[in-house]
Amino acid sequence: MRWINPYAVVAGVVNRFPRAVLAVMVALAIVAIVFMGAIPPYTISDEYMDKSAPEGVVFDTYSNRYMQDTYILLIHAGDITDPELLSDLLILEEQIRRIDEVSSTTTVADVVAQFNGGVIPGTRAEVQAIIDSLPPDIRQQFVPDPQTLFGYILIDQGLPTDKSFTIEPVVVNTIAQATLPPGVSIEVTGNTPLNFEIFVAMMIGFVLLVIAAMVLMLVMKYLLWSKIRYWILPVVLLTFGLFYTFGLMGIFGIPANDGAIAAFPILLGLGIDYAVQFHSRFDDECRVHDRKESLSLTITAAGPAVLTALVATSLGFLAMFISPIPMIRTFALVSIIGIVCCYLTALFGFGAFAHVLGYVPKAPGNTIADRIMTVYDTGLTAISSGVVKIAVPLVLVAVVIAMVGISLDPGIPVDASQQSFAPSDMQAVVVADEVESIAGSLTPLPLYVQGLDLRTISGITWTDRLCGLLEENYDKISSIDSMSTLVRSYNNGVLPINQAELDRVLASIPSDQLSPYQANDTTSVIRINTLSMEINEQVAFSDNVERDIAWLGPPPGTMVTPTGSFTLYTILTSQVIEDKDKMTYLGFALIFVFLLLVYRKGIALTPLVPIICVLGWNPIAMILLGQSYSILTAVLGSMTIGIGSEYTILIMERYLEEYQESHDRIAAMQRAVRKVGTAVTVSGLVTAAGFSALMLSSFPILSGFGLATVVVVILSLISAVVVMPATLVVASRFGAAKSSP
Repeated sequence: MRWINPYAVVAGVVNRFPRAVLAVMVALAIVAIVFMGAIPPYTISDEYMDKSAPEGVVFDTYSNRYMQDTYILLIHAGDITDPELLSDLLILEEQIRRIDEVSSTTTVADVVAQFNGGVIPGTRAEVQAIIDSLPPDIRQQFVPDPQTLFGYILIDQGLPTDKSFTIEPVVVNTIAQATLPPGVSIEVTGNTPLNFEIFVAMMIGFVLLVIAAMVLMLVMKYLLWSKIRYWILPVVLLTFGLFYTFGLMGIFGIPANDGAIAAFPILLGLGIDYAVQFHSRFDDECRVHDRKESLSLTITAAGPAVLTALVATSLGFLAMFISPIPMIRTFALVSIIGIVCCYLTALFGFGAFAHVLGYVPKAPGNTIADRIMTVYDTGLTAISSGVVKIAVPLVLVAVVIAMVGISLDPGIPVDASQQSFAPSDMQAVVVADEVESIAGSLTPLPLYVQGLDLRTISGITWTDRLCGLLEENYDKISSIDSMSTLVRSYNNGVLPINQAELDRVLASIPSDQLSPYQANDTTSVIRINTLSMEINEQVAFSDNVERDIAWLGPPPGTMVTPTGSFTLYTILTSQVIEDKDKMTYLGFALIFVFLLLVYRKGIALTPLVPIICVLGWNPIAMILLGQSYSILTAVLGSMTIGIGSEYTILIMERYLEEYQESHDRIAAMQRAVRKVGTAVTVSGLVTAAGFSALMLSSFPILSGFGLATVVVVILSLISAVVVMPATLVVASRFGAAKSSP
């Protein structure tokens, strides 16, 4: 049976029914827009923690039973003893308590009223006398200095973080409408309010950055590509591809988390590249053949080449699925879906637009794009001619530098802390830092205890021993809240010595005070409050606490697990460190096997050399630029392999095609670099221009990702147009390319 070339079939369909193809594309885009509304919401823990892993299961169980958000009110006042201020605070508390899911509120006004028969004193002197008489720990909790007060809003126990997010703006609005004495200001902070403010600011900033990226990409596209007829057409095709991507996210229930957002610029770059490849090849063919023949030649030649590059790129992204971090897996999944959508859009859509628009190539002119690209084409010719003479030393030097970079990579620090997400001068961060400098970390470390009943004398005694051991061992601990500390507070500061005495004390404690520590017979929680720590200190602290728990030896059948938002970032940091190299090596291995299967000859190895170079050059660039790895830049290795393989495979495919026609290896290499190198450079620089917009972000995680990606794209371009030709020359001399596959 005769084999039917599917690309010839595609070319035939597009040549015969271009308007129908465009109509289908528009209809699918409308359907995709409808399904965008089905993109599901997500929580921070959902994108940073694998909920199927043991630590994820514990996190969710703890969150549903014990997690209780605390909003902290930072109150600045010229005179904190003003009775009018305290009365206004009581009124404000009553208004806040009316908000759904708010459990309780407490400020110094409650404390002062409690010590004065339930009413606020009438004079400043009386207020000051009460404050001075407070125990030091209570005074520090509510009155850290003469111009500052702290207030606390407790959210209902077990309320999910995403629901707590909806409360924050209501609380802020209630405070904004409150009547307060002149000069008094109240700001809301805490773990959830801080995350909410960062999330809102990042989303607003990211939308603006995407608009800026699109503008920069269009400007760059015009400067480099306006010599080509309908130079904006690749951007139009990219838009269709993005619509399809987001529609599929809604259909498959893929959340638009930070991973999906980070994939967006990748899609801009690779989507543009696919369309540019078809556009460039079609424009060349149109100068020799009629439109239909040109389209058939373009689709049958460029289609398989771009598909090969797409599969290799997808394998680089596929390697990210070994990471347990959902955000990274989402980044990979959205990237793969997106580039497939962009490829299919370019494959079917470019020719359809070309027919409907009556595409005719532009005659050579003297525009800025003509002048720029003429100079660049001349430069590519000179490069391809020059590398022939120094191919072996060039490849050796490039690889040696890469090896140095690879050896330096483990020394680059990883920062997956909450602080790495937001700018230090952001108001919400400034307020949080001020509170942390006085009261300690906003994020306690909860220990989730399973299999131990704290209402038994053995259970409460072991818990008290653990708390005492930890407080003795770590000066970073400011306090520990547990059932044992609660029992001591109701028993004159001592622990009961038998079950009957414990039962008596427990019976005297209100149930709403017991429930935060033990919801049932088999689970309980211990909360370790700490001073503010850097992420590496948090990782070490959490690990040391686990070792101390193991050393003390929990009773048989008991498990004690650090959890909560504290471990969310420590586990995240550890997983980034553990998995980033694995993702890189796996991506490299997958592409290597794929190329061997496709080409079945030594030439399959040639694209790997430039990729190795970029993998090694990039750490050197990061060190020189003073960058560290974040949760986004941790995927740089796999992303480098994906983008690098795209550029180098396209050049190799064109080289094989030219060699098959000319049987002159050097001439084939030079022509491949000149033809494909120009298109690759255009798409690469357009991609870099788009990512450069992220560098303008005030958010370190976005600006760092933008800078790192721009560096990767530029290094990939240099490697593709310099190292790849030299590698082909070396391979031809050693007989790896004596014949076409």
